[in-house]
Amino acid sequence: MNRTLKEELVFSTMMTIGMATTMLSYNMVLIFGFHTETIILIIKQFVPIFLIAFAVEQLIVSHNVHKLHKIIVSPTDPKFKHILVMVLLMVTGMCLMMTLITTLINVGTENHFLEHYISSVIKNYPMALLAQLAVVGPLVRYLHLKIFTKSKLVS
Repeated sequence: MNRTLKEELVFSTMMTIGMATTMLSYNMVLIFGFHTETIILIIKQFVPIFLIAFAVEQLIVSHNVHKLHKIIVSPTDPKFKHILVMVLLMVTGMCLMMTLITTLINVGTENHFLEHYISSVIKNYPMALLAQLAVVGPLVRYLHLKIFTKSKLVS
């Protein structure tokens, strides 16, 4: 489906908001448990995490994912295959990059960095994939279609 730049930016923004909220909440609850203080931490950290995730998606991941997508999927493949491959590539790229960034911020390059990074990817990837396939992805696609579908009314 061809989209305008405006449609792409709105889609990316909605997807990043949904995934940043989901993954930030998931990680904070895993670390601190579900308390009022955890919700406050999630709210405080949302804007910086969203900005980092949006920049990573726009500047690094999206471009490379689109290149890989064109190699893996042919134009004649079913739409479902296009969506599934795109989701798998985006979740993989974003999970690897965002986990790298947050591990560097929280752990640094010392203190068993690689072990922390790998364990975080193993913990985050299934949740990110599930969130993308079952909740955030379908919801954002539905909302995006509602926002950008041309009116069928005839005057």
